Amino acid sequence: MRKQNIFFNTLIILGLAVCSVVSSFAYEDANEKNIKQAQIAYKKGVELVRSRAYDSAIEAFQTAIKYNPKMTDAYYNIASIYVYQKKYNEAYNMYVKLLAINPKDYDSILQAAKISYNRKDYALAMKYLKYIPDDYEKYGIVRQLMRDSKEMFDAQKNRIERAKITTASKSKLILTDNLNSPAGIVVDSEGNMYVACYSENSVIKIDSSDNRTNFVKDYLLEGPVGLAIDNYDNIYVANFDGNNILKITKGGNVSVFMENISNPYFLYIKDDVLYISEQGNNVVVKYNLAAR
Repeated sequence: MRKQNIFFNTLIILGLAVCSVVSSFAYEDANEKNIKQAQIAYKKGVELVRSRAYDSAIEAFQTAIKYNPKMTDAYYNIASIYVYQKKYNEAYNMYVKLLAINPKDYDSILQAAKISYNRKDYALAMKYLKYIPDDYEKYGIVRQLMRDSKEMFDAQKNRIERAKITTASKSKLILTDNLNSPAGIVVDSEGNMYVACYSENSVIKIDSSDNRTNFVKDYLLEGPVGLAIDNYDNIYVANFDGNNILKITKGGNVSVFMENISNPYFLYIKDDVLYISEQGNNVVVKYNLAAR
C-alpha cells in the first residue's frame, strides 16, 4: 500500500511538472506570437509613413503597441507624426509614455524639451535637458537649447516681477506729501486722518476730502510718534522726547495725560485700555482710561 501510494504521488507530481512545462511553453508561444504581430504592424506603419498615409500609420503603430506595449520605436514614430502634423500636445504625451518605459531615450527627452520650449515652459525645458549627458551625439543642439531656455526663463521672470511692481504701483495712492518725519496715524469717527510729524512737533489733519491742515502745533509737543484714538475721538500722543503722554481733544486742546514715561513710542487702545511701549525702560505699560 505504501509503495503504491508513493508511486501514485510520484505520478501526480510528475503530472503537475509536465503541466507546468506545457503552460510555460504555451505562454512563451503566445508571447512570441504577440511580438511577431507587433513587428508586422510596425513594418506596416513604416511603409504607410513612406506613402505619407500618416493617420493609417498611426493606427498601425498603435496596433504594434497593443501587441507589444514596450515597443518604444512605435511610440517615437507616432510622436514624430504628431509633430509633423503640429499636434504638439499629442506628441508630448507620446514622448512622456515612451520615457516612462525608457528614461534614457535622449532623442525623446530632447523632443519633449523642444515642445516645452515652444509652449514657453522654459523651466520644464531646462529640467528635461539636464538629463541628457554631454556625450550625446546631438549635445550641441542640447547646449544651444539650454542657453535659449535659460535666457527666455530669465526674461519671463523679469517680466513677471515688473508686472507685479507695476500692479503694486497702480494700487498705491498718495494722500498727502511733504510731511516731515511722519509717524503715528489714526482716523476718527468722521473719517478724518491725523498724522504725527516727529520733526515738526505737530499733528496734521487730513479730512475726508483730502484737505490738509495743521491740527495741533503746540509747545507741549516734543517729538510726537505714536498715536491712538478713543471712542470719543480724543487723540493720545506718545511724546517721545517729552517723556510723557499727551491728550488732544476733538476741539484741539492739548494737555499732559501721563508723565514720567521714558521715551514712549507706540500706543494702542482696546476696550478702554491704553497700551504704551516705553522704550526707555524696555517695558509695555497699560492704563485703564475708564478709571480716569
